[in-house]
Amino acid sequence: MSKPPELKYRQLPDGRFEIWLHAVVSQDALLGVHGVLAQYGAEGPPEDEDEEAEDGGLAH
Repeated sequence: MSKPPELKYRQLPDGRFEIWLHAVVSQDALLGVHGVLAQYGAEGPPEDEDEEAEDGGLAH
């Protein structure tokens, strides 16, 4: 399997892959990507409740 050099990923013990993406997109594109990932059951990062309380739930 080949990958673009800018794509960072690692394989998880259960055979799935975790990937890190950086993209600048419009809100419509973001909602579209979110919808596609939701169809595949993609998981978000673990949530840190203390950090969310400090910044109002917005990501840094």
